Amino acid sequence: MLRKLLAITLIPISVFAQSDDKSAAILKAVSTTNSAYKDINVTFSYTLENKEAKVNDTRDGSLTLAGNKFHLQLMGQDIYSDGKIVWYVMKDDQEVHIKSIEEFKGETELDPANFFSQYDKGYKSQFHADETKDGKALSVVDLFPEDPGKKPYSRIRMGIDKKTNHIVYSKTFGKDGTDYLLQVKSMKTNAGVTASQFVFSQAGYEGKGFDVVDFR
Repeated sequence: MLRKLLAITLIPISVFAQSDDKSAAILKAVSTTNSAYKDINVTFSYTLENKEAKVNDTRDGSLTLAGNKFHLQLMGQDIYSDGKIVWYVMKDDQEVHIKSIEEFKGETELDPANFFSQYDKGYKSQFHADETKDGKALSVVDLFPEDPGKKPYSRIRMGIDKKTNHIVYSKTFGKDGTDYLLQVKSMKTNAGVTASQFVFSQAGYEGKGFDVVDFR
């Protein structure tokens, strides 16, 4: 479930091929602005909704980034990476999986460390509308897969703060009738995070009874 979530919510935003000029300029500004930060911490809510099945489930999460390092907390799991190794900490199962960053990218098709500057040639963008949300003026952009048959969704709609070039929300429209909404609750930049925040303490978790499995 978490792998599918990552592939859907951690979307590429620097997508220029076959895109209209306005949307391409907006996405480029997002990428330029956020790549200039030394570190970023985002808290967010993630909602899965299927009206036909009467499903509406919201979870909270957080993502901390610094260079090629990241720490993602979501759905009872902590995922750490120092840029080379990825540690999956599954708290409910009391289990930890260790994988290479290459294997992680292969499984999810994306890299959380590049959340704000992920390049992917498989999309085109289109400006949708201007919008006001919670007092913020937003530019709304749609992303469409160039090869729809290879994606489980038809489009992704993103709301971007005109003033800060920060992502406010992204909504993924699933082909099976399930939609996924990620809403940013807070965003802090250049807070001076330490390298230790991205490194898993194996001895500490083994002391708590966690099974550690190294798949490298």
